[in-house]
Amino acid sequence: MTTSSSSPGLRGRTLRSFLLLGAQKVVSVVVTAAGGIALARLLTPEVFGLYAILFFVITLAVRGSELGLGAALIQRRDLDLARGLSVAFTATLALALVLGAAIVAAAPLLARWPGVTSEVTAPIRWLALLVVLSSLRMPAMVLLERRLAYLPLTIAETADTVTFNVVAIAAAVAGAGLWSFVLGALAARVANLAVLWAATRWRPTVRWNRDELVPVLKFGLLVQTGVLIGVAGDAVVPTFVTARSGVAAVGYLNWAAAVAFLPLQVVSVAGRVLFPALSSLQAEPARCNRVTTILYPAAALLLAGADPVVRLVFGEAWAPAVPAVRCFCLSAIIGGTSTIFVHALYGLGRPDLVLRLNVASAAFLWVLTVGLVPRVGFVGFAAASAALACAGFSYTALSLRRLVPLNVLSAVRVSFTASAGAAAVLAALATFWIHDLPSLVIGAAASVGAYVLFAGLVGGAAWRVELIADWRTVLQG
Repeated sequence: MTTSSSSPGLRGRTLRSFLLLGAQKVVSVVVTAAGGIALARLLTPEVFGLYAILFFVITLAVRGSELGLGAALIQRRDLDLARGLSVAFTATLALALVLGAAIVAAAPLLARWPGVTSEVTAPIRWLALLVVLSSLRMPAMVLLERRLAYLPLTIAETADTVTFNVVAIAAAVAGAGLWSFVLGALAARVANLAVLWAATRWRPTVRWNRDELVPVLKFGLLVQTGVLIGVAGDAVVPTFVTARSGVAAVGYLNWAAAVAFLPLQVVSVAGRVLFPALSSLQAEPARCNRVTTILYPAAALLLAGADPVVRLVFGEAWAPAVPAVRCFCLSAIIGGTSTIFVHALYGLGRPDLVLRLNVASAAFLWVLTVGLVPRVGFVGFAAASAALACAGFSYTALSLRRLVPLNVLSAVRVSFTASAGAAAVLAALATFWIHDLPSLVIGAAASVGAYVLFAGLVGGAAWRVELIADWRTVLQG
């Protein structure tokens, strides 16, 4: 493929940004995992379930207030950012205030949902502040992401993660229960916002001009509609699963997804870096096969060792969620690859294709969940998620191939084969040898070593040379 003269420089910036965000995500994953272990041992599945329901309501309002304007300002390089950003900020802030007030007013209605108690009224009202705080982050994030300035963003996200876990764990130790999550979430968002605003000179400016809003709104609404449809699909858990299987079932699912999707942090890094990079090139996708080098082994090893990991690390109370963890790991492997393709489609200016996928996915998820949960319990949702990931992968891969040259099998061959071999090693050790925490650690380390060995053998000299070349590109600065 012929590259433009600016491509090597952009590729270097993209890889260095990925490395920087990747380093932050390592810290984030470690802190999140440690905090998750502590909270899982301090709080009950019912508390996790209640918070999952409340956070879904907040997420719906946050996504609704964004209008996709941030993504539009990143993608549309031809727009006047100085003027458009103020107008976009005014629109999102106004909508956030309206939606936040609506949540406060409607809080007592949530307590009437089957399985939900009146104790959620005050927490959901406080969590409504997150809707407004999220709108205040948008301008700073747009400015930083447009110029691939990820150091302030990594610091902000690290502060967010550390603050949430420190505050939530401290509150849980003090016996705060559901309020542990509420206090942690609010403190984390304030810390995140403080870092972002300290890193940019832009300050809130209220400005309204319909003509300036329309160009970004057209692209933004396509992105936003797709996001909201995805949220509508996820609504099957706090609504149908809660009514059918109870709040504890929602807690198991929310916790299992949080554990299994930790490897997807690397995909979120890839998406944030590749989206502005692709938006600059508009026709030349950055390479993303390195993402699977980390994603696949992490998810595959967790899938193979789910039972000992859950029982020995998180406690027997979470053992009923083991099948769900395994299904979500499968979703992470297949759906994570599909998510990379989704970011590429956004970067290439085709949110319409993603919108079609989101509509079909939401309907498919509801149909499968409604059919499976009454038969196999809450694990039915996790199984539906895995099936949906397979369908989404097929659609995104075929859509992207029509726009750019793409060879999926070639890109993932080494990491997939090596991950399968390493997972087989851990599964065998879990069956015959792993019985306590030290043996689990040793078995996991041996499996990681097996992955490195298999990757070197399957990839051969060409793969190793290519990997080294990417690292040199990153380090040359």
